[in-house]
Amino acid sequence: MATFDQAWLSGRETPNPLKATPLYLVDDMASAKRRFSAMGFELTTLQPTVQNSEFGDVLNDGCVGMSAGQTQIILVEETHAKRTMPPEVLPSFKHGPALYVWVDSVDETRSKIADPVIAEMVTGYGTWELFVESRIGLIIFAEKLSQEMKMAS
Repeated sequence: MATFDQAWLSGRETPNPLKATPLYLVDDMASAKRRFSAMGFELTTLQPTVQNSEFGDVLNDGCVGMSAGQTQIILVEETHAKRTMPPEVLPSFKHGPALYVWVDSVDETRSKIADPVIAEMVTGYGTWELFVESRIGLIIFAEKLSQEMKMAS
């Protein structure tokens, strides 16, 4: 029987993650922020924000970052997820948090994983996201795009 790593990688090289952060889907942002604040987490991304990026202004309501020491988390309100994520990935959150993983290249990462890709998208805030259903749950691989790459997609 193959080990988890062997099944996941299917004999391929290991992907090169830059940073991985748990992403929690919450139904009540205020309550979730209070719970994590009580555990020592502090807001690192305030809600709502407007990101003035090269891709235009993006209202980022319903999504915050929090940290405690070296640990970071992302909280995403369910209504925000329904507006900004492919609908086929939302049921995956019923099994627990997703893992949001920054990578140098989504294409390169895709070639190194054996788990099924359930969706992918280019976001309004300039990332290419690959949604993968793995044995450990939903993994979202994200690559920051340049303006030229966004226009080509």
